[in-house]
Formats: sequence, C-alpha cells, structure tokens
Amino acid sequence: MGNLWEAVTNKKPAQVSITKNKKPAQVSITKVKQFEGSSAFVRRSQWTLDQLRQVNGIDPNQDCAEFDLVFDNALDPWVAGSATEKCTFFQILHHTCQRFLADRKPEFINCQSKLLGGKEKEDQHTCSP
Repeated sequence: MGNLWEAVTNKKPAQVSITKNKKPAQVSITKVKQFEGSSAFVRRSQWTLDQLRQVNGIDPNQDCAEFDLVFDNALDPWVAGSATEKCTFFQILHHTCQRFLADRKPEFINCQSKLLGGKEKEDQHTCSP
C-alpha cells in the first residue's frame, strides 16, 4: 500500500492512499478504513487515476482541510487532518497525475498554483506550503 492520509469522509474516519502496480503501471486511489480493535485495513472504494476528473480545494480564501475528489461517476468529499496534510496530498497527487496520465489530466481548482509546480496566483489561497 502507498502512503496513507487520514481524513474524514461522510463524518466517518477513513484513509486515502495512492498506489501503483509495477507492470503494467496502473495507479489507483483507494479509500480504506481501519475498524476499532483491528490492525487491518479494509478497502471501501477504489478508483483508477484516469477516472479522477477534478480535485477541488473548496475554499480559495483560507487554509482549510476540506477537499473534494470528483471521479467519473462519484463525488467524494473529504476533510484532511490539517490544511498542511491536504496540501501534501495535493502535491503528490498532482505529481502522480503528471507522471502517469498522458492525455486527460484532472483539473485542480481552488489550490495555489505554486503547489502544483506553477507560479502562485494572488487570488488563490487554499493551501499553505
């Protein structure tokens, strides 16, 4: 399993992970849950990277932990452990998309462009480095 980021989805604690199979290279975004008293994780949902259409940082005017992942047939709202954790997740997710998606890349909105490898825009303040 790849790195885990703790978050809350639908008011329930869960984790999200970005994983890559070696051959053929396929990247997945997986939502997992760890039940109380268990050390094992249970997969709740999984999407391939090419199903991701949009990453929304929610509020461009303040640092916040909320974000949405929009897939082909699903909207998955999340609350990260902190705004910093959300930004780290966004940076890794953006880099992964650039590396593994040749054609249709997801749209990243409401997030500072400097986190995504571009110049910062003054009107976007969702994530702090």
